[in-house]
Amino acid sequence: MNTTGQPGFEQCAERADIQAEAHARPPLAVEFASAEVWNWVLYDLPDDPAAWQTPYDPDCRHKVLELAGGQLRIERHTEFVSITWLGNGPPDAESLRVIGKCPGQQLAGARVLVRPAGWEGVADVFGPGRIFGGMARFTGIEVATDFQIGADQMVTYTLSGNFEDAFARGRLVKRLVDLETYRMAALLGLPVVRQSTPALQSLEVRTGGAMRALSSSEDETLAASIREISALLAEVGALREGLRYRIAASKAYYDIVSDRLASLAEAPIGQRQTLKGFVDHRLAPAIKTVGAFDRRISDVSATLSDAMALARTRLEQTSQEYNQALLVSMEKRARQQVHLGQAVEGLSVAAISYYVVGLIGVLIKSLPHFAVSVPVLQAISVPAVIALVWWNVRRAKARVEKV
Repeated sequence: MNTTGQPGFEQCAERADIQAEAHARPPLAVEFASAEVWNWVLYDLPDDPAAWQTPYDPDCRHKVLELAGGQLRIERHTEFVSITWLGNGPPDAESLRVIGKCPGQQLAGARVLVRPAGWEGVADVFGPGRIFGGMARFTGIEVATDFQIGADQMVTYTLSGNFEDAFARGRLVKRLVDLETYRMAALLGLPVVRQSTPALQSLEVRTGGAMRALSSSEDETLAASIREISALLAEVGALREGLRYRIAASKAYYDIVSDRLASLAEAPIGQRQTLKGFVDHRLAPAIKTVGAFDRRISDVSATLSDAMALARTRLEQTSQEYNQALLVSMEKRARQQVHLGQAVEGLSVAAISYYVVGLIGVLIKSLPHFAVSVPVLQAISVPAVIALVWWNVRRAKARVEKV
């Protein structure tokens, strides 16, 4: 008997995994009013499991380690590993030793300095250079950065203000870390697109030439045009397939950047440009370049597909015209053969009748004398011979046609 107060439904097999995924990465909690959060993003990861050293595991999605100097969080993503160190100061030597075991190449790095309200050290952190940032709405937290990679290969951010609790600090820190991570990841598509642009331009020129050649080609050169278009379609498909994932990933990463900036909801501080203003001004054009490249590939592919359809239509039309002409020629030849057969049939009747009449004459000459001369008898037999021969020829022809 069910005593749980539930109807006892059978549970979906995937429900536990889905629920676990929702809680797989515990929220970041920054307990210290003055804290430092360092985040490294490692890219171009090796496929060989032997290249991974403890505590890193290519199959582990999330891990939290409590070290003597602070907390270390390891997150495995599709393309990269994110390593976050949290403490009340910079990571110590032991923590750096553990962090340095992760394989791969550094794609991004963010150092977030969390400070209490009233802190006025922004200028001391970033120096005389240009500073970007604003006041995060609904929280009153000041955000600042210079978007410059320092000698430690990190981009420094500062957060200062009154936070409700450790999780509130952690949420803002995570948004800044994600902003830096996905800002760099979104730009991975730009060098690839720039490198592939000459190949795409060549395909566009050749596609235009193929279209012009197709529009002016004769039936004799149509097959050559189809072969050229097929080769271009194969090249475009190979180029598009090689860039499909990178372009799609850049767009997805840019969407995450936009989401993180929207969640900050900055209000300007004086004449200082906000983080969103900087990113929109610098990152958005690069993503638009990637998107324009993707559209150009799609346009070339669509043009070639239309050209191939047109060429096939012309080829089918030419084939139909050829078949029609062939049928007309065959019909004409058949009529000629019928006429020829009829002429041969008449000649055959005449020739056979001639020889039969001759045989009749020979036969009559070998018999006793008749009152009528042989030529007269032969002449009298001609109609009967012709009728008999014609009847036999027709009967033989009928038997052949039945077969």
